[in-house]
Amino acid sequence: MKNIFVITGVILVLINTTVGLIFQDYDTHKMLFGDLSIALSTGLLFLTYSLKTSDGFKIGYTLIFGISGLIRFICAILSTDELKNNIVLLIFIIILSIECLLVFISHSLRNK
Repeated sequence: MKNIFVITGVILVLINTTVGLIFQDYDTHKMLFGDLSIALSTGLLFLTYSLKTSDGFKIGYTLIFGISGLIRFICAILSTDELKNNIVLLIFIIILSIECLLVFISHSLRNK
């Protein structure tokens, strides 16, 4: 199952990069930010399925990480090239932090 996530993530990164290279309106920083978002979602899903966690966590996190990954990708598309006062970047970081915290919690609950 985890190989499907990796293959899908690589395909989505390739599609995003190709779209970024073809269309002039799709800025390079947005393309790279989108690729990072896809890669992070793929990595978190791979990590979730690699760790020996409960199947309930795996199923729930697949849904949660898919939806939050889509939200992060939309944030990447809507971001500006400035780092100061960039609320979209803040939302991106908050969502990523929550996802990492969820993986940590599920892994620590397994050890109890």
